[in-house]
Amino acid sequence: MIGNYERDQPMGSMLRLIDGVFYEGKPSDEFELSVHRLGNGHAEASVRRMVWWSEIGPASADELEVWRRDLAESEEERREANRGRAARRATTKVRRLVKAAGMDALLTLTYRVLQTDLALCKKHLKEFVRRMRRLIPGWQYIAAFERQERGCWHVHMAIHKLPMNLPASNGVKVKSYNIVRAVWRSVVGQDNGNIDQSRRKAFSRRSSAKLASYLSKYMLKAFQDGDDWANRYSSGGLGALPQPERVRFQSERFADLVALAYEEVAMHACEIWTSLRRSWSGIAFDGPPETFWISTGPEGLQMEVHHG
Repeated sequence: MIGNYERDQPMGSMLRLIDGVFYEGKPSDEFELSVHRLGNGHAEASVRRMVWWSEIGPASADELEVWRRDLAESEEERREANRGRAARRATTKVRRLVKAAGMDALLTLTYRVLQTDLALCKKHLKEFVRRMRRLIPGWQYIAAFERQERGCWHVHMAIHKLPMNLPASNGVKVKSYNIVRAVWRSVVGQDNGNIDQSRRKAFSRRSSAKLASYLSKYMLKAFQDGDDWANRYSSGGLGALPQPERVRFQSERFADLVALAYEEVAMHACEIWTSLRRSWSGIAFDGPPETFWISTGPEGLQMEVHHG
Protein backbone atom coordinates (compact mmCIF):
# COMPACT_ATOMS: atom_id res chain seq x y z
CA MET A 1 0.00 0.00 0.00
CA ILE A 2 1.30 3.44 -0.90
CA GLY A 3 0.41 6.36 1.32
CA ASN A 4 1.44 9.33 3.41
CA TYR A 5 3.97 10.51 0.86
CA GLU A 6 3.91 14.10 -0.39
CA ARG A 7 5.10 15.38 -3.75
CA ASP A 8 5.73 18.97 -4.78
CA GLN A 9 3.42 20.32 -7.45
CA PRO A 10 3.63 23.42 -9.67
CA MET A 11 2.36 26.78 -8.37
CA GLY A 12 3.23 26.11 -4.72
CA SER A 13 0.88 23.21 -4.05
CA MET A 14 1.53 19.65 -2.90
CA LEU A 15 0.01 16.28 -3.66
CA ARG A 16 -0.46 13.55 -1.05
CA LEU A 17 -1.54 9.93 -1.57
CA ILE A 18 -3.23 8.23 1.39
CA ASP A 19 -4.73 4.75 1.04
CA GLY A 20 -5.09 5.15 -2.71
CA VAL A 21 -6.76 8.59 -2.53
CA PHE A 22 -5.17 11.83 -3.77
CA TYR A 23 -5.27 15.00 -1.65
CA GLU A 24 -4.04 18.43 -2.72
CA GLY A 25 -2.55 20.92 -0.26
CA LYS A 26 -2.42 24.65 -0.90
CA PRO A 27 -1.34 27.67 1.17
CA SER A 28 -4.36 29.11 2.97
CA ASP A 29 -5.24 32.51 4.38
CA GLU A 30 -5.03 31.03 7.89
CA PHE A 31 -1.99 31.53 10.14
CA GLU A 32 -0.94 30.01 13.44
CA LEU A 33 0.82 32.04 16.14
CA SER A 34 2.80 29.88 18.51
CA VAL A 35 4.37 31.25 21.71
CA HIS A 36 6.80 29.14 23.72
CA ARG A 37 7.71 30.63 27.11
CA LEU A 38 10.76 28.63 28.21
CA GLY A 39 11.56 30.39 31.49
CA ASN A 40 14.78 32.07 32.66
CA GLY A 41 13.88 35.07 30.51
CA HIS A 42 13.74 33.04 27.27
CA ALA A 43 10.82 32.85 24.87
CA GLU A 44 10.20 31.93 21.23
CA ALA A 45 7.32 32.79 18.94
CA SER A 46 6.48 31.94 15.34
CA VAL A 47 3.89 32.83 12.75
CA ARG A 48 3.32 30.30 9.98
CA ARG A 49 0.86 29.95 7.14
CA MET A 50 -1.36 26.88 7.42
CA VAL A 51 -2.06 24.37 4.66
CA TRP A 52 -5.54 23.43 3.50
CA TRP A 53 -5.90 19.89 2.16
CA SER A 54 -8.77 18.84 -0.11
CA GLU A 55 -9.62 15.42 -1.50
CA ILE A 56 -9.18 15.05 -5.26
CA GLY A 57 -10.31 11.45 -5.65
CA PRO A 58 -9.07 7.87 -5.98
CA ALA A 59 -5.89 7.24 -7.95
CA SER A 60 -6.17 5.19 -11.13
CA ALA A 61 -4.02 2.13 -11.79
CA ASP A 62 -1.80 4.17 -14.14
CA GLU A 63 -1.43 6.96 -11.57
CA LEU A 64 -0.47 4.43 -8.89
CA GLU A 65 2.19 3.00 -11.19
CA VAL A 66 3.63 6.45 -11.86
CA TRP A 67 3.55 7.16 -8.12
CA ARG A 68 5.47 3.94 -7.38
CA ARG A 69 8.06 4.82 -9.99
CA ASP A 70 8.46 8.32 -8.54
CA LEU A 71 8.89 6.81 -5.08
CA ALA A 72 11.68 4.56 -6.28
CA GLU A 73 13.46 7.34 -8.18
CA SER A 74 13.27 9.82 -5.31
CA GLU A 75 14.20 7.42 -2.50
CA GLU A 76 17.60 9.02 -1.84
CA GLU A 77 16.12 12.53 -1.98
CA ARG A 78 13.39 11.59 0.50
CA ARG A 79 15.93 9.95 2.80
CA GLU A 80 17.99 13.15 2.77
CA ALA A 81 14.87 15.24 3.46
CA ASN A 82 13.97 13.00 6.41
CA ARG A 83 17.49 13.39 7.81
CA GLY A 84 17.17 17.16 7.47
CA ARG A 85 13.87 17.16 9.36
CA ALA A 86 15.38 14.97 12.08
CA ALA A 87 18.29 17.41 12.36
CA ARG A 88 15.95 20.38 12.77
CA ARG A 89 13.83 18.60 15.38
CA ALA A 90 16.90 17.57 17.38
CA THR A 91 18.55 21.00 17.34
CA THR A 92 15.24 22.68 18.21
CA LYS A 93 14.77 20.41 21.22
CA VAL A 94 18.35 20.91 22.41
CA ARG A 95 18.04 24.70 22.02
CA ARG A 96 14.86 24.77 24.10
CA LEU A 97 16.22 22.41 26.77
CA VAL A 98 19.31 24.57 27.28
CA LYS A 99 17.22 27.73 27.57
CA ALA A 100 14.58 26.20 29.84
CA ALA A 101 17.24 24.82 32.18
CA GLY A 102 19.15 28.13 32.23
CA MET A 103 22.48 26.48 31.43
CA ASP A 104 25.42 28.89 31.60
CA ALA A 105 28.61 26.82 31.27
CA LEU A 106 30.22 24.51 28.73
CA LEU A 107 32.16 21.33 29.57
CA THR A 108 33.97 19.30 26.90
CA LEU A 109 35.09 15.71 27.52
CA THR A 110 37.92 14.50 25.28
CA TYR A 111 40.05 11.44 24.63
CA ARG A 112 43.79 11.34 24.12
CA VAL A 113 43.67 7.99 22.32
CA LEU A 114 41.84 7.56 19.01
CA GLN A 115 38.40 6.57 20.33
CA THR A 116 36.13 6.00 17.30
CA ASP A 117 33.32 3.97 18.91
CA LEU A 118 30.23 6.13 19.53
CA ALA A 119 28.51 3.42 21.59
CA LEU A 120 31.53 3.27 23.89
CA CYS A 121 31.58 7.07 24.13
CA LYS A 122 27.93 7.03 25.23
CA LYS A 123 28.72 4.33 27.80
CA HIS A 124 31.57 6.44 29.17
CA LEU A 125 29.30 9.49 29.35
CA LYS A 126 26.62 7.56 31.26
CA GLU A 127 29.15 6.41 33.86
CA PHE A 128 30.69 9.88 34.08
CA VAL A 129 27.26 11.38 34.83
CA ARG A 130 26.57 8.72 37.46
CA ARG A 131 29.83 9.56 39.27
CA MET A 132 29.27 13.32 38.95
CA ARG A 133 25.92 12.92 40.68
CA ARG A 134 27.68 11.46 43.68
CA LEU A 135 29.44 14.83 43.98
CA ILE A 136 26.51 17.03 42.90
CA PRO A 137 23.14 15.31 43.51
CA GLY A 138 20.65 16.01 40.71
CA TRP A 139 23.41 17.25 38.37
CA GLN A 140 21.88 18.35 35.06
CA TYR A 141 23.39 18.32 31.60
CA ILE A 142 22.64 18.44 27.87
CA ALA A 143 25.30 16.86 25.66
CA ALA A 144 26.10 16.69 21.95
CA PHE A 145 28.56 14.24 20.43
CA GLU A 146 31.16 15.47 17.95
CA ARG A 147 33.39 13.35 15.73
CA GLN A 148 36.58 15.15 14.79
CA GLU A 149 38.36 14.84 11.47
CA ARG A 150 40.66 12.12 12.80
CA GLY A 151 37.54 10.13 13.78
CA CYS A 152 37.83 10.60 17.55
CA TRP A 153 34.69 11.38 19.55
CA HIS A 154 34.29 14.33 21.92
CA VAL A 155 31.37 15.22 24.18
CA HIS A 156 30.23 18.85 24.51
CA MET A 157 27.99 19.45 27.53
CA ALA A 158 25.89 22.45 28.51
CA ILE A 159 25.78 22.54 32.32
CA HIS A 160 25.22 24.92 35.21
CA LYS A 161 28.30 26.75 36.41
CA LEU A 162 30.28 24.48 38.71
CA PRO A 163 31.23 25.64 42.21
CA MET A 164 34.81 26.84 42.65
CA ASN A 165 35.69 23.75 44.71
CA LEU A 166 34.38 20.20 45.08
CA PRO A 167 35.18 17.57 47.73
CA ALA A 168 37.83 14.97 46.85
CA SER A 169 37.52 11.35 47.97
CA ASN A 170 39.24 12.26 51.27
CA GLY A 171 36.78 15.10 51.88
CA VAL A 172 39.28 17.88 51.18
CA LYS A 173 37.97 20.69 48.94
CA VAL A 174 39.83 20.80 45.60
CA LYS A 175 39.39 23.01 42.54
CA SER A 176 36.39 21.72 40.60
CA TYR A 177 38.38 21.53 37.34
CA ASN A 178 40.76 18.98 38.88
CA ILE A 179 37.92 16.97 40.41
CA VAL A 180 35.89 16.79 37.17
CA ARG A 181 38.98 15.81 35.20
CA ALA A 182 39.75 13.09 37.75
CA VAL A 183 36.19 11.76 37.47
CA TRP A 184 36.41 11.60 33.66
CA ARG A 185 39.81 9.89 33.82
CA SER A 186 38.48 7.39 36.36
CA VAL A 187 36.01 6.34 33.65
CA VAL A 188 38.20 6.33 30.52
CA GLY A 189 41.68 5.72 31.95
CA GLN A 190 44.20 7.86 33.78
CA ASP A 191 46.30 8.61 30.70
CA ASN A 192 43.38 8.87 28.29
CA GLY A 193 40.85 11.57 29.18
CA ASN A 194 40.96 15.32 29.49
CA ILE A 195 38.41 18.11 29.90
CA ASP A 196 37.95 21.70 28.84
CA GLN A 197 35.73 23.86 31.03
CA SER A 198 34.61 27.35 30.06
CA ARG A 199 32.02 29.23 32.06
CA ARG A 200 30.11 32.44 31.60
CA LYS A 201 32.01 35.44 32.95
CA ALA A 202 30.03 38.18 34.65
CA PHE A 203 31.20 40.85 32.24
CA SER A 204 30.45 38.84 29.07
CA ARG A 205 26.70 38.40 29.72
CA ARG A 206 26.80 35.23 27.63
CA SER A 207 23.31 33.75 27.30
CA SER A 208 21.97 30.20 27.33
CA ALA A 209 20.91 30.82 23.73
CA LYS A 210 24.55 31.05 22.68
CA LEU A 211 25.37 27.81 24.48
CA ALA A 212 22.45 26.19 22.66
CA SER A 213 23.79 27.54 19.38
CA TYR A 214 27.20 26.07 20.19
CA LEU A 215 25.79 22.58 20.77
CA SER A 216 23.61 22.83 17.66
CA LYS A 217 26.69 23.60 15.58
CA TYR A 218 28.17 20.20 16.38
CA MET A 219 24.88 18.42 15.78
CA LEU A 220 24.48 20.06 12.37
CA LYS A 221 28.08 19.17 11.56
CA ALA A 222 27.14 15.51 11.98
CA PHE A 223 24.24 15.99 9.57
CA GLN A 224 26.48 17.68 6.99
CA ASP A 225 29.01 14.86 7.35
CA GLY A 226 26.29 12.37 6.46
CA ASP A 227 26.07 10.64 9.86
CA ASP A 228 22.86 9.00 11.01
CA TRP A 229 20.84 11.11 13.42
CA ALA A 230 20.00 8.43 15.97
CA ASN A 231 20.76 9.61 19.50
CA ARG A 232 23.20 12.34 18.59
CA TYR A 233 22.52 14.16 21.84
CA SER A 234 21.86 13.20 25.45
CA SER A 235 20.34 14.93 28.48
CA GLY A 236 19.65 14.14 32.09
CA GLY A 237 18.10 15.53 35.25
CA LEU A 238 15.85 17.96 33.37
CA GLY A 239 12.15 18.60 33.75
CA ALA A 240 9.63 18.56 30.91
CA LEU A 241 9.61 21.49 28.53
CA PRO A 242 6.71 23.93 28.96
CA GLN A 243 4.02 23.52 26.32
CA PRO A 244 3.60 26.28 23.70
CA GLU A 245 0.47 28.40 23.40
CA ARG A 246 -1.12 28.29 19.91
CA VAL A 247 -3.77 30.53 18.36
CA ARG A 248 -5.17 30.41 14.80
CA PHE A 249 -6.02 33.56 12.80
CA GLN A 250 -7.86 33.79 9.50
CA SER A 251 -7.79 36.61 6.94
CA GLU A 252 -5.32 38.61 9.04
CA ARG A 253 -2.35 40.52 7.59
CA PHE A 254 0.95 38.69 8.03
CA ALA A 255 2.64 41.93 9.16
CA ASP A 256 0.05 42.40 11.92
CA LEU A 257 0.70 38.90 13.23
CA VAL A 258 4.45 39.50 13.20
CA ALA A 259 3.83 42.63 15.28
CA LEU A 260 1.70 40.54 17.66
CA ALA A 261 4.54 38.02 18.02
CA TYR A 262 6.88 40.88 18.97
CA GLU A 263 4.35 42.10 21.54
CA GLU A 264 4.13 38.63 23.09
CA VAL A 265 7.85 38.04 23.64
CA ALA A 266 9.85 41.22 23.00
CA MET A 267 8.10 44.12 24.75
CA HIS A 268 10.97 44.47 27.22
CA ALA A 269 14.75 44.91 27.19
CA CYS A 270 16.10 41.70 25.69
CA GLU A 271 18.33 40.12 23.06
CA ILE A 272 16.49 39.25 19.86
CA TRP A 273 17.04 36.76 17.03
CA THR A 274 14.64 36.63 14.08
CA SER A 275 14.15 34.69 10.85
CA LEU A 276 11.82 35.31 7.88
CA ARG A 277 11.17 32.71 5.18
CA ARG A 278 9.41 33.26 1.84
CA SER A 279 8.81 29.67 0.83
CA TRP A 280 6.34 26.93 1.55
CA SER A 281 7.21 23.27 2.03
CA GLY A 282 10.66 23.91 0.67
CA ILE A 283 9.40 25.47 -2.59
CA ALA A 284 10.70 28.99 -3.19
CA PHE A 285 8.26 31.34 -4.85
CA ASP A 286 7.62 35.07 -5.19
CA GLY A 287 4.65 35.13 -2.87
CA PRO A 288 4.00 36.60 0.56
CA PRO A 289 6.15 35.65 3.58
CA GLU A 290 5.23 32.22 4.92
CA THR A 291 7.03 31.84 8.25
CA PHE A 292 8.36 34.29 10.83
CA TRP A 293 10.32 33.20 13.91
CA ILE A 294 11.58 35.25 16.84
CA SER A 295 13.60 34.22 19.87
CA THR A 296 14.31 36.45 22.86
CA GLY A 297 16.61 36.09 25.84
CA PRO A 298 17.65 38.05 28.92
CA GLU A 299 19.03 41.51 28.23
CA GLY A 300 22.69 41.45 27.20
CA LEU A 301 25.19 44.04 26.11
CA GLN A 302 23.67 44.36 22.64
CA MET A 303 20.73 43.41 20.48
CA GLU A 304 21.37 40.88 17.73
CA VAL A 305 18.97 40.61 14.78
CA HIS A 306 19.45 38.06 12.02
CA HIS A 307 17.33 37.74 8.87
CA GLY A 308 17.40 34.61 6.74
